[in-house]
Amino acid sequence: MIPFGVTFYPDQWPVESWEDNFRRIKEAGFNVVRFGEMAWDWIEPSPGRFDFSGLDKALNLCHKHGIKVLLGIPTSQVPPWFYRLYPNSRPVAQDGTLYPESGPRPNICKDNPNYRRLAERLARKIAHRYRKHPALLYWQLDNEPVYPPLDHTTLNDYCHCPHSRRAFINWAKKKYGSLKRVNEVWGTKFWTNHLSSFDDITTPKAGIWEAVSPHIFLDWFRFKTDSLHDWIGHLARLVRRIDPQHKVGTNGFIGISTRVPDHSIMSGGLDWYGLDIYPKGGKMKPQDLAFMLDLWRGFCRAGGAEFHITEMQGGQNVRWGSPEYVVGPEIKWWTEMACEHGAQALLYHNWRPPLFGAETAGFGILKADGSPTKRLEVIKKLAKYVAATFRSPKNGVLKTASTAIAYLRSSEVQSYQEQGPPRGIAGQWEAARTDIGLLHGLSSLQGAYQLAVKKYKIIDFIFEQDLTSGVLPYKTMLLPNPYLLSRKQFENLKKWVNQGGTLITEARFGLKDENGHLYPNPLLEELLGVTWDHGEITKDGFLDVIEGRGQKETLLNKKVGKGRVVYANFSLFLKISKKPGKWAVALKRYL
Repeated sequence: MIPFGVTFYPDQWPVESWEDNFRRIKEAGFNVVRFGEMAWDWIEPSPGRFDFSGLDKALNLCHKHGIKVLLGIPTSQVPPWFYRLYPNSRPVAQDGTLYPESGPRPNICKDNPNYRRLAERLARKIAHRYRKHPALLYWQLDNEPVYPPLDHTTLNDYCHCPHSRRAFINWAKKKYGSLKRVNEVWGTKFWTNHLSSFDDITTPKAGIWEAVSPHIFLDWFRFKTDSLHDWIGHLARLVRRIDPQHKVGTNGFIGISTRVPDHSIMSGGLDWYGLDIYPKGGKMKPQDLAFMLDLWRGFCRAGGAEFHITEMQGGQNVRWGSPEYVVGPEIKWWTEMACEHGAQALLYHNWRPPLFGAETAGFGILKADGSPTKRLEVIKKLAKYVAATFRSPKNGVLKTASTAIAYLRSSEVQSYQEQGPPRGIAGQWEAARTDIGLLHGLSSLQGAYQLAVKKYKIIDFIFEQDLTSGVLPYKTMLLPNPYLLSRKQFENLKKWVNQGGTLITEARFGLKDENGHLYPNPLLEELLGVTWDHGEITKDGFLDVIEGRGQKETLLNKKVGKGRVVYANFSLFLKISKKPGKWAVALKRYL
């Protein structure tokens, strides 16, 4: 069965309306309904008192109508009673601001041990109760656990509470082994920051710009990825011990480096990893959506998870993004493109627009009164298309890619960090250097995709761990924003090129190592046999000035072993993302 479904939250609707909604969901051609992931208070309305009557009824009705359930384990948001028991648990911004007990999403730090203990208890009870229910299809852990607190409505990053600080200290101990090594990697001799004890470690509270140590800032983002991944992985193992029969996964979204952890790591250890995507909300053109789909498929491949779409936009946006009305033909091409790019399950969000809460009248396939729309008629036809096109969960449409684009997460975080905070002072400080900081990583990635997709339908995204492992089964690789490269990654790239690969890369190749320390001599010198003189920042991004070649933008094409390196001394992919021009034409013969 190809999971083709929709979100519907029965706890938000009168119980007498449930059966009619489930019946109509089945008649629309859906075989899966998703609910439960945001309903801790529905299941545990007061501390230690569990009430499964509503959830029992909902699953039983789904079984009656022949619908499977993607059942959420609702650990994403703690109920109000949690803060009555543990009032000192509020997430903390880097400036010390305490987040509200309710309202923001998520409203709890996932490093908090009281939260973890109660979340584990909740997961055990739900898994034990429903592991043999005939309506159960898959488990969903949490909901978008990649969110920082406060819904990213500020420039704050992640929680800086004492629990996160202690977890960060333990992470550094495990990663580096000794305080001496921590001091070396974090460059603590700069500006009087030498650590004499692990207890001297604090979280990087300068927020968007950690001026003292960009190395700490880089590790802070790595720590948060590892912490969230370990927690979700712990929940997955807990559920699997109780129920080894049903698949387990979670969901997320793509965003800039401040907003989400590293998805290529987050997907590891899960059976499926779901993308939540709102093409109209993001004003996506076909190529934008294709980019997002291929990137998410890459994240799933990296962790060995199935590529699911957990939320495909079903109606107009509220709260964020473009609020334009959604029409049926748009949903048709979104759905067809998702299938073409390898999605192995697809669910829309959502069946009916909520009548209360922060998303009133948003996202629904139906009208607010429950009457049908043209969107529904289109989706009914799509149900038949999906069933006819994909008869196996191993989506066989995609062939092996010969071209890959490398997404270097550490380079993105480092480039973002170096842009500095937005400032309102003209002259000395730029207000926001987005092209060389905040958006440099994703914009460059999109430029590389724009270049490659014109020739290849199937493109793989690969990640730092792929370069580190050296498993690179591709003929051509595009390497945008190659700022941070470890020596091992570099040696693997050289070996791959020598064996016949074609590498297309750009400015700042290997200027820094994996810890954000400058190499005395950039790795591009060793790769290309040139001498790097200095780097410049222009209105179009970065520029490497190579001795003997002046300050002009140029492509250097060099045969290396059996392969080839095509190097741009400027921000090639950023430029292509804005206006392809002559450079896209010049590179065609290398693709």
